[in-house]
Amino acid sequence: MLAKGVHITTFVEGTRSPDGRMLPFKKGPFFLAMGAGAPCIPVSIHGTEKILRKGSLRMHPGIAKRSLSSAHRPGGFATREELMKAVREAVASGLPEWMRT
Repeated sequence: MLAKGVHITTFVEGTRSPDGRMLPFKKGPFFLAMGAGAPCIPVSIHGTEKILRKGSLRMHPGIAKRSLSSAHRPGGFATREELMKAVREAVASGLPEWMRT
């Protein structure tokens, strides 16, 4: 599907963290990107950890913020791990310092 130009959105942490801090990334999205040669566009989102808390369906008022980073093309990386590290650094750069763990 990626080779046909279908865009896929993945949430690379796999789940929401209980406190808003970054979790380890899952490997699957990076296997897809490397296999298809599809670029990864890092998106950082924060504020949602207060709006919809993990384990609750109750919405709270708040402001969500997002930032986009430049695309990371898999051909520029020798390994999946290098691509994953670069994307993680890009996502982290768009988050408040306390979330970058």
